[in-house]
Amino acid sequence: MPRVARSVDFFRVWSAEMAYVLGYWWADGCMYINPSTNGHLVEIASIDSEHLLHVGNVIGGNFSYRRVSKQSECYNITFCSKQMYQDLALLGATPRKSRTIRFPIIPATHVPHFIRGVVDGDGTLAWNGDRPIIQIYSGSPDFLDGLASAVEYATGIPAPQRQTNRDNWVLKWSTTRAKCLACWLYEMNSGLALPRKAAIAQDILAWQPKKRPEKGTITDTMRLHFPDYLA
Repeated sequence: MPRVARSVDFFRVWSAEMAYVLGYWWADGCMYINPSTNGHLVEIASIDSEHLLHVGNVIGGNFSYRRVSKQSECYNITFCSKQMYQDLALLGATPRKSRTIRFPIIPATHVPHFIRGVVDGDGTLAWNGDRPIIQIYSGSPDFLDGLASAVEYATGIPAPQRQTNRDNWVLKWSTTRAKCLACWLYEMNSGLALPRKAAIAQDILAWQPKKRPEKGTITDTMRLHFPDYLA
């Protein structure tokens, strides 16, 4: 499918869907200028092809959708739009962003939708034995520090210690803190989400610890935000 230049205002007006897609792009997207055509290209790549196509349709307009290669399980959607490129730049996005990107300025009501997009793109919801964990990966420590602070400010869930993970960095929440984070992202602020991760979030919400959480695991602010899950 040919790339068609067009005017796109999707990233100009904040909404739950826009914030989610922005987070999904922040995790798995890129932007660059084609040197031969001067086309301004915005892409998102994912192995979750159906969800990726859905995201493209949520953004709207003309875009290409293709498998990266015959050997790859990854797909991408590509928009050719100088306006979209510039709108993302105004939000803090840059080419070659993986190690330099920062946590953007986001209206408070849309922060959980943005972070859910990041988790769906570059995070995991999983189990360590019988304990739930949520992890977010990034090549930019500044981005993860900003994200951890945003979660703590909004929910009272303490910011985890950032750790190295091969060539990247990772944040990890576990047990009761992971449960509260899943609640905040997928239950209290539900919306556009990757189905397979949303399903794991529901399993995490049903989880009950086998023993009383250690002192300090649950903060007073967490108790205010998540009374139904911390009974």
